[in-house]
Amino acid sequence: MPMQKMSTSSKKTDSIFEIKWLINSQQLQPQPATLQKILQFASAYRVEKVTDNQYVELFLN
Repeated sequence: MPMQKMSTSSKKTDSIFEIKWLINSQQLQPQPATLQKILQFASAYRVEKVTDNQYVELFLN
C-alpha cells in the first residue's frame, strides 16, 4: 500500500492558532441576562428519585 501524504495548508493552521490565542487571551463571560435565565430555570427544575433507576422531573412554575 503506497504511503499517503497528509498535510494542511498553512493558512488554515494559522487561523486555528489565531482563534485559540484569542479565546485564551480573553476572559469569556456570559451576559447578566443569560445568568438570570439559567438561575430561574435551576430554581424551577427538580429531579426526584422514585425507585431504582426511575426518576421524576418536576417543573415548579
